[in-house]
Amino acid sequence: MISSSFVSSSSLSSETRQSIARLQSQLVDAQKELATTRHADVGVTLGATTGVSVSMRQDLEQIQAIKSSNNLVLGRMDASQSALKTIATSTQSFLSALINGGSASGSADTLIQSAQSGLQTLQDQLNTSLDGQYLFAGINSDVKPMDDFLGSPASPGAQAVTNAFVAKFGFSPTSSQAANISPSDMQDFLDNQFSNLFTTSSWASTWSSASDKSVSSRISRTEIANTSVTANDKNFRTLTEAFTMISGLGFANLSSGTQDVIVAKARDLVANATGGLTQVQSSLGVTQQRVTSANDQIGTQIDFLTKSIDNLEQIDPATITTQLSDISTALQAAYSITNKLNKLTIMDYLS
Repeated sequence: MISSSFVSSSSLSSETRQSIARLQSQLVDAQKELATTRHADVGVTLGATTGVSVSMRQDLEQIQAIKSSNNLVLGRMDASQSALKTIATSTQSFLSALINGGSASGSADTLIQSAQSGLQTLQDQLNTSLDGQYLFAGINSDVKPMDDFLGSPASPGAQAVTNAFVAKFGFSPTSSQAANISPSDMQDFLDNQFSNLFTTSSWASTWSSASDKSVSSRISRTEIANTSVTANDKNFRTLTEAFTMISGLGFANLSSGTQDVIVAKARDLVANATGGLTQVQSSLGVTQQRVTSANDQIGTQIDFLTKSIDNLEQIDPATITTQLSDISTALQAAYSITNKLNKLTIMDYLS
């Protein structure tokens, strides 16, 4: 029995258009994969393994963030080491002046100038900032740690020194009466009232706006390190005390015997602080090495994770190039068929 069948150019055209749309989508994906060298849709391609890729990418982002943070930390510590080196050099020059000042040829003016220079250098270096953060302010990194002792108007520290001197002797350090201060009275003042100005509590309330707590940084996923030095460190207090007793107690107006008392006291303080500064620099250097080692380990981890992710997500460029060529050929054929279908008429069928 012969049955009739129907041929619809409309249905043929519809199927071809669907084929073109599918090929165009495949073409876009192939072009994207060729440009990125990765699967266009990782989730569809990897299926259940997608979670592994997502987890590794999260790990990669985390350790990359830590490495970027470490680079900033290393920059701050390098700047801190430079400041500490400048302080150490200035301190050594002052110690040399104190040693020479203990001899008959020593000049009071030379000692005062050296003390003022050392104090100014100490303050300037402790006020060092980088990227808007004060390096020696501890966790109060947005606050300038030190006031200018030699500036005008008088800083709280300078005022405290003058007040203590007046309370002890009954006149200011600039008074000519200072020449009558005995060595024993000056020794008593230095060991008590003056020394009390540089205790931990007095330093925090009068001299420094820094925090006692240094900056802590996560240098790896398992390590946290103190990566700064605070201006409240005992060695900086000791140096300020030594510089100030020469530059802030009317040294030039004192008798030679009283001057000798101050010089001897300052010399002992500076000698102790010199060793302390070396320890501070060494401790910071050890932390720098820890951060550098952590960065090296993170670099190894980044390489491993990157290769693992690539093994999951990367495509073979040669294969994609071939697919791209095949899709383009098929798409051109579909365009050609569609064009011919669009030109068909009933007359073409009847003929």
